[in-house]
Amino acid sequence: MKLMMMMLRPPLPPFLLLLFAFFWVCLVHVAQAQTQQTQPTTDPEEARTLNSIFQKWGISANQEHWNISGELCSGDAIATDTTDFDDDFSGPNPYIKCDCNYSNNTLLCHITRLKVYALDVVGMIPDELWTLTFLTNLTVGINALSGELPKELGNLTEMRSFYIDSSGVSGEIPSTLAKLQNMATMWASDTELTGRIPDFIGNWSKLTSLRFQGNSFDGPIPSSFSNLNLTDLRISDLSNGSSTLAFMKNMKSLSFLELRNNNISDSIPSNIGEFQSLQHLNVVANNLTIDNSNSSLNR
Repeated sequence: MKLMMMMLRPPLPPFLLLLFAFFWVCLVHVAQAQTQQTQPTTDPEEARTLNSIFQKWGISANQEHWNISGELCSGDAIATDTTDFDDDFSGPNPYIKCDCNYSNNTLLCHITRLKVYALDVVGMIPDELWTLTFLTNLTVGINALSGELPKELGNLTEMRSFYIDSSGVSGEIPSTLAKLQNMATMWASDTELTGRIPDFIGNWSKLTSLRFQGNSFDGPIPSSFSNLNLTDLRISDLSNGSSTLAFMKNMKSLSFLELRNNNISDSIPSNIGEFQSLQHLNVVANNLTIDNSNSSLNR
């Protein structure tokens, strides 16, 4: 009986069918619009800049992990993960990370991290690089770059990590880097950098790791370093100028300290026993003395 009643039920009026079809089309359109709005879009100027840099360096974006469908900020570049971008030197390379936020109903992305590591890149660092002002992390170590660090590097005031070990850069560290107050990590070992280590580094209050080994720096180690709360400090092979260890008196968070061959004339700090986190200490090839009456050294 129910089957017969269903068969005898009159069809829906045409206007209702049209109404249902209209609503369906609207729903599909809204869904597509929302999808388009949530698709990330790389800042056009930054995209042109990065493509220009890669062209000059003769490298290409990694389409397996990012630059999907020609969009730089896509794939792993916008993925939320726990990978330590800076220490993952075996990961995708070259590589970027982006930070995306809504602007005028568009998910606009800025390049915040760039890694071009050990790719035999030759030549100067393109001036365009210093226009990527949203960069927080820059890794260009183990390449064959040439020329000095430009003063425009000071424009990257968001920079927190800077890795240029064995990169080939030369000259003195520009005074404009004093503006990089967010710097937490700087590794610049085995380069052609010269001159004195700048005093302004002592004003980088967020700095925790500094590595200046195997360069052509002149001493002394700046006394302003006493302002820092470092966990990792590695400076070696300073020429000229005699240094002391007074700057490290309150660096009790140090876990790794290497100060070999720096023409240091001093005695080991009397409070060295208070450096409970210290796991590595190398101060060879200096003129240091030890006060044997210091009980902290006899434990």
